[in-house]
Amino acid sequence: MSNFSQTMYSGVKGTRTAVTFFSQHTFTLNVITTILVLLCAIVYIVQVNGSVGNGYTIREYEDTIHDLTLQNQKLEVTAREARALENVTRSVKMLGLVSAETPTYVNASAPSVALAR
Repeated sequence: MSNFSQTMYSGVKGTRTAVTFFSQHTFTLNVITTILVLLCAIVYIVQVNGSVGNGYTIREYEDTIHDLTLQNQKLEVTAREARALENVTRSVKMLGLVSAETPTYVNASAPSVALAR
Protein backbone atom coordinates (compact mmCIF):
# COMPACT_ATOMS: atom_id res chain seq x y z
CA MET A 1 0.00 0.00 0.00
CA SER A 2 1.24 3.46 -0.80
CA ASN A 3 1.74 6.25 1.72
CA PHE A 4 -1.25 8.09 0.26
CA SER A 5 -3.64 5.20 0.75
CA GLN A 6 -2.36 4.62 4.27
CA THR A 7 -3.12 8.21 5.30
CA MET A 8 -6.41 8.24 3.44
CA TYR A 9 -7.80 5.15 5.13
CA SER A 10 -6.21 5.62 8.53
CA GLY A 11 -9.46 7.04 10.05
CA VAL A 12 -11.57 4.20 8.69
CA LYS A 13 -9.82 1.65 10.85
CA GLY A 14 -10.70 3.68 13.99
CA THR A 15 -14.28 4.06 12.84
CA ARG A 16 -14.67 0.36 12.35
CA THR A 17 -13.33 -0.20 15.83
CA ALA A 18 -15.86 2.23 17.35
CA VAL A 19 -18.70 0.61 15.41
CA THR A 20 -17.68 -2.83 16.56
CA PHE A 21 -17.31 -1.57 20.14
CA PHE A 22 -20.86 -0.15 20.16
CA SER A 23 -22.32 -3.27 18.55
CA GLN A 24 -20.57 -5.54 21.03
CA HIS A 25 -21.48 -3.47 24.11
CA THR A 26 -25.07 -2.45 23.33
CA PHE A 27 -26.48 -3.77 26.59
CA THR A 28 -23.81 -2.02 28.66
CA LEU A 29 -24.40 1.28 26.87
CA ASN A 30 -28.16 0.94 27.40
CA VAL A 31 -27.66 0.33 31.13
CA ILE A 32 -25.30 3.32 31.44
CA THR A 33 -27.75 5.56 29.54
CA THR A 34 -30.66 4.39 31.72
CA ILE A 35 -28.66 5.08 34.89
CA LEU A 36 -27.76 8.59 33.65
CA VAL A 37 -31.39 9.35 32.80
CA LEU A 38 -32.56 8.12 36.22
CA LEU A 39 -29.84 10.14 37.94
CA CYS A 40 -30.92 13.30 36.08
CA ALA A 41 -34.56 12.61 37.03
CA ILE A 42 -33.63 12.20 40.71
CA VAL A 43 -31.61 15.42 40.70
CA TYR A 44 -34.54 17.24 39.07
CA ILE A 45 -37.01 15.90 41.65
CA VAL A 46 -34.74 16.92 44.52
CA GLN A 47 -34.39 20.45 43.11
CA VAL A 48 -38.14 20.84 42.58
CA ASN A 49 -38.84 19.49 46.07
CA GLY A 50 -36.39 22.02 47.56
CA SER A 51 -38.04 24.86 45.67
CA VAL A 52 -41.49 23.81 46.86
CA GLY A 53 -40.24 23.58 50.44
CA ASN A 54 -38.78 27.08 50.20
CA GLY A 55 -42.09 28.32 48.80
CA TYR A 56 -43.97 26.96 51.82
CA THR A 57 -41.45 28.56 54.17
CA ILE A 58 -41.83 31.92 52.43
CA ARG A 59 -45.62 31.61 52.64
CA GLU A 60 -45.40 30.94 56.40
CA TYR A 61 -43.19 34.01 56.84
CA GLU A 62 -45.67 36.12 54.85
CA ASP A 63 -48.51 34.91 57.09
CA THR A 64 -46.44 35.74 60.19
CA ILE A 65 -45.71 39.22 58.82
CA HIS A 66 -49.41 39.75 58.14
CA ASP A 67 -50.38 38.64 61.65
CA LEU A 68 -47.73 40.85 63.25
CA THR A 69 -48.85 43.82 61.15
CA LEU A 70 -52.44 43.38 62.35
CA GLN A 71 -51.26 43.05 65.94
CA ASN A 72 -49.16 46.22 65.56
CA GLN A 73 -52.14 48.14 64.20
CA LYS A 74 -54.30 46.99 67.12
CA LEU A 75 -51.62 48.09 69.60
CA GLU A 76 -51.36 51.48 67.90
CA VAL A 77 -55.13 51.93 68.21
CA THR A 78 -54.94 50.96 71.89
CA ALA A 79 -52.09 53.45 72.45
CA ARG A 80 -54.05 56.21 70.72
CA GLU A 81 -57.08 55.49 72.87
CA ALA A 82 -54.94 55.59 76.01
CA ARG A 83 -53.56 58.98 74.99
CA ALA A 84 -56.98 60.40 74.17
CA LEU A 85 -58.09 63.43 76.22
CA GLU A 86 -61.22 61.69 77.48
CA ASN A 87 -59.20 58.83 78.99
CA VAL A 88 -56.73 61.27 80.55
CA THR A 89 -59.55 63.24 82.24
CA ARG A 90 -61.12 59.98 83.45
CA SER A 91 -57.83 58.80 84.91
CA VAL A 92 -57.33 62.17 86.65
CA LYS A 93 -60.65 61.69 88.45
CA MET A 94 -59.80 58.08 89.34
CA LEU A 95 -56.42 59.10 90.82
CA GLY A 96 -58.06 61.82 92.90
CA LEU A 97 -56.06 64.69 91.43
CA VAL A 98 -57.38 68.23 91.82
CA SER A 99 -57.00 71.19 89.51
CA ALA A 100 -54.25 73.66 90.34
CA GLU A 101 -55.20 76.98 91.90
CA THR A 102 -53.51 80.27 91.17
CA PRO A 103 -49.75 79.74 91.47
CA THR A 104 -47.58 81.95 93.62
CA TYR A 105 -44.26 83.02 92.13
CA VAL A 106 -41.15 83.92 94.13
CA ASN A 107 -39.25 87.04 93.06
CA ALA A 108 -35.55 86.84 93.69
CA SER A 109 -34.10 90.32 93.10
CA ALA A 110 -30.62 89.48 94.39
CA PRO A 111 -28.93 86.24 93.41
CA SER A 112 -28.73 83.75 96.27
CA VAL A 113 -25.68 81.56 96.79
CA ALA A 114 -25.23 78.72 99.21
CA LEU A 115 -21.86 78.06 100.89
CA ALA A 116 -20.59 74.60 101.65
CA ARG A 117 -18.87 74.03 105.04
